[in-house]
Amino acid sequence: MLLGYQSGGETSTVALPADPRQRWRCFFVDEVENVVAADKAAPWGTAANYNASRPFNAIDYVSVAVPAEAPERR
Repeated sequence: MLLGYQSGGETSTVALPADPRQRWRCFFVDEVENVVAADKAAPWGTAANYNASRPFNAIDYVSVAVPAEAPERR
């Protein structure tokens, strides 16, 4: 699951909302298609309701699977 801000394009069901505050999306990473990287020279784009010090609470549960034979990292 990926929480991201959709700055352009379309959704799978409707047009992208005109209000930038409604463009936050939870994506299933394995279902994302036709992704285009942003132009590095373009200005950063986000909605006015973004606050890095107060992240969204969109994810309730995180599950991580680590193989038993995974090497130790230091």
